[in-house]
Amino acid sequence: MKKFYTLFLLLFFLTACGQNVTEEDFLVGGTWVAIAGYEDGKAKGEPNCHPLEEGSEFRNENTVYNASFDRDFDYWLYEDDGVSKIHFGDSKTGGSYNYQIKKISDDEIVLVGLDYSISKGNSCYLERK
Repeated sequence: MKKFYTLFLLLFFLTACGQNVTEEDFLVGGTWVAIAGYEDGKAKGEPNCHPLEEGSEFRNENTVYNASFDRDFDYWLYEDDGVSKIHFGDSKTGGSYNYQIKKISDDEIVLVGLDYSISKGNSCYLERK
């Protein structure tokens, strides 16, 4: 019985760790649309993740089409202290947006603005359409 609990805890730990976003591949395909904000671990309220509310299409590992501005942005994923983060850069204006990214499922992600960026206080729950 003790082995069963140990195995269960190990699987639980590995599943929890699997939610970090380290591969760009799953983002590519379809359009990600913000359907709600994100508060207290739940989709709640209005989306607030400028400039991503109107939809984004990840074209490859470093380019995302931004519907709000009707042009491509650069992006990259990285991990910092075990937290998955995404950076969006607008080469036309020099603006940048930084979010923590959480993978809920293959077709659902959450973006939470990072404290040190212009995105501070922003959050969105996005679904792939």
